[in-house]
Amino acid sequence: MSGTVSGELLRLLADSTAEEQAMMVRLIRDGRLGALELQRVQARFLFRRAGSYWRVVFDGSTEFYLPDTLGAQYLDYLLHHPNRSISAFDLETAVQPEKEASRERNSIQRTADPDATRAYLRELTRLRAERERAVAEGNEGEVERIEEDMAHVEGALRSSAGSADSGERARGNVRKAIGAVLSRLEKGGKAERDFAAHLRRFLSTGYECMYSQQADGVWM
Repeated sequence: MSGTVSGELLRLLADSTAEEQAMMVRLIRDGRLGALELQRVQARFLFRRAGSYWRVVFDGSTEFYLPDTLGAQYLDYLLHHPNRSISAFDLETAVQPEKEASRERNSIQRTADPDATRAYLRELTRLRAERERAVAEGNEGEVERIEEDMAHVEGALRSSAGSADSGERARGNVRKAIGAVLSRLEKGGKAERDFAAHLRRFLSTGYECMYSQQADGVWM
């Protein structure tokens, strides 16, 4: 690696968070991206806090801003932890740690049959994997069918747990907060609308939440 490129890479690393630095080092070590590609990636996909706003660049668009809402904070977590499933409860407490002290970790285990609960969660995991494959193949009809199946399983899970389930409350909170961000984006310019469409395609906000990152869409 030449001195010029090394110096540029050091600048990129210095301007990044610890988590982003670790990701960049991993990408270079694995041979997936060189320093120059990292510069292009950084310019193409950006979601970073800037005071009371979030700076966003989607697929090389001009920069735009989002207010610092809970929905934006949930998006920040999901975009920077791609292809990793997290329960809505854990996502909510990751962004708002104080919630963990005010709720029991999983009231569903007190009110529901543990075997039935585990079966529902296994089915959700299976359906989520099927949905990822369908999204990757661009099969929108199959994605819609799978999401309907997931909604039925989640409904059964809620029924068995009771309406007071903390996991269900968290699911509703996360979905509502992210939904508000999507609605705002869909009223914006082309870059905002494109970003919203991308999120609706690759973001799952059910009982389990996940952002399915594409190979060329590394978020900084």
